[in-house]
Amino acid sequence: MKNIVVVDANLAITWVVNEADSGIALALLNEWNINGIIMAAPSLFTYEVTNVLYQHMRKGKINLDQAKKVLSEVLSIGVELDFPEKLTFNSRAFELAHRFDLLATYDPHYLALAERENCEFWTADARLWTAVKEELPGVRLLADYHSTEF
Repeated sequence: MKNIVVVDANLAITWVVNEADSGIALALLNEWNINGIIMAAPSLFTYEVTNVLYQHMRKGKINLDQAKKVLSEVLSIGVELDFPEKLTFNSRAFELAHRFDLLATYDPHYLALAERENCEFWTADARLWTAVKEELPGVRLLADYHSTEF
């Protein structure tokens, strides 16, 4: 197993907010920690985590104080942020968004990072996974993770 994985905001939220896949997500996080796996994400990760939490607030799942606490917890887990300076990285996100007919270029930045690092990209976003799974087998869906500990 390569010593780095790319993770998205949807997965990271399940580590600290009680959701259906939280047990699976925590088992995966534990496996990565035991094996010294580095978790990475593009710099937009923090904005996406903030937005996901805001959407939880809008739906009444959490309040403002809870959202701030969860944000702090997610950001303290140790996901290393990548700040690509080259236009080629953003151009690649455009290409991937177009290739898979995605609605925005946020997710393709995660795809581009995983491609650049030649590593797996883990997500809890079933729609994204469904859109790319045939052509990008390195994209892994949290719900498909199987652990001997879980």
